[in-house]
Amino acid sequence: MKGMCFNWKVIAGLAVVGVGIWAAAPGLAVAALPLLIVAACPLSMLLMMRGMQGGQCASRPQQAGNAARAGLTRDEQLAELRAQLTDIRTQQNAIAAEVSRLETSGEAGRSRLTVDERADARA
Repeated sequence: MKGMCFNWKVIAGLAVVGVGIWAAAPGLAVAALPLLIVAACPLSMLLMMRGMQGGQCASRPQQAGNAARAGLTRDEQLAELRAQLTDIRTQQNAIAAEVSRLETSGEAGRSRLTVDERADARA
């Protein structure tokens, strides 16, 4: 059982189902036990995945931003959006410069390898 992770709510729920089956049809409880044991893992996984989703909906941050802007005038909203656009353009230019620098240094490294390979070939 080491390394296995079961949700206690699933285990408790399956135990209740098992007791219910045993109370209703004792002969059927023995046949249902393997099914209940096998069902514990996928049901635990489903509950854990549901719990991880929590409040991570992609539309929520955007809705929060829209709600914050709702109290602003049209001119204030435009000014805020223009400032954001300027920041994004600055970031984009910095990324483009970094890409260009890396591409240039990559070409220089390839030309050095070619010179080294030529020296090895002559020797």
